[in-house]
Amino acid sequence: MATDAFNLLQQAINAYKTENYEMAIVYLDDAIVQDPDIPEVYFWRGKVAVKDLNDEVVETAIAEFTQAINLKPDYWEAYFERGKVHLYFERLKEAEADFKKVVELNPDFKDVYSYLAQIEIQRGNDSKAMEYLNNVTEGGDYKYYYNLGKIFLNAKSYKAAIENLSKALSENKYLVDGYYLRAKAYEALEMYKEALQDLKSAAMLMPEEKKFFTDMANVYFKKAKRKADEGDIRRSADLFVEGLKINYNLKIEPEYERILEEAAKDAMSKGEYQQAVLYLEFAERVVENQYEDQLDYETYFRKMQDIQSLMKEAVKGLPLKERIKKKLNDIYAK
Repeated sequence: MATDAFNLLQQAINAYKTENYEMAIVYLDDAIVQDPDIPEVYFWRGKVAVKDLNDEVVETAIAEFTQAINLKPDYWEAYFERGKVHLYFERLKEAEADFKKVVELNPDFKDVYSYLAQIEIQRGNDSKAMEYLNNVTEGGDYKYYYNLGKIFLNAKSYKAAIENLSKALSENKYLVDGYYLRAKAYEALEMYKEALQDLKSAAMLMPEEKKFFTDMANVYFKKAKRKADEGDIRRSADLFVEGLKINYNLKIEPEYERILEEAAKDAMSKGEYQQAVLYLEFAERVVENQYEDQLDYETYFRKMQDIQSLMKEAVKGLPLKERIKKKLNDIYAK
């Protein structure tokens, strides 16, 4: 009878490895009928349950792993798998207890330390998380690299954060938070092109998340200010415009607030009147944003007059058809 049960168990394991989970559970059920006291049968029943898309089924894995442990108290693999289920449901205390039992039974099993680190990250204990990860000599799955990258980011070790988050993303290209955190690391290193690319990737995967777009606009502004500091007024203005298109309410610091007007003057000097109008339209918006909580009315009025004076000059340079369109747009905007 025991031989038959172990044969069924092996067939179940083979089915599991080929992702035929329905057949695996059939073999495991038959194995229990043959012999209800084989801990590995319950262990693999738990492994199959974890693969289900229904959380209620995943929850049943706890009982399966627990039964395996009851039959085999030193079954460290069962503690590890049960700990992962607890962690999935964010039961950190229970998960920690299981993972620490794994360390007690098999301290050379490196993967468990990354999960203990993940728990400490969720608790906000980055230094403790780092202590656990120092026990790991080799990487694990994408979650390990993601968590390590998060720790390095919080520790302001941005290059290490990028390295580990890149490894995580190479294994899971749909890891939205991986793109977002790597973008923050790139931004901290003033690698704005790469930051913007990652924020765009995150936004494509989760377009309903506003923070991706807000941060994208802020990165455009940072890039714009760097170009202004380098003396590239036109490129700076283009980047400010890109940021304002995403977040129309952003404010420009006083030392950069004339960039759009200067870019408009440069555009007019080159006969690029349509572009000058675009710069000045956004310059008006910047002043409007400042007036909400920074400018008194007299200063606001003076700044708007300066911009409108330039706007009249820019509009004069437009072809007649474009001047008419501009006039109509202004009328409907009022």
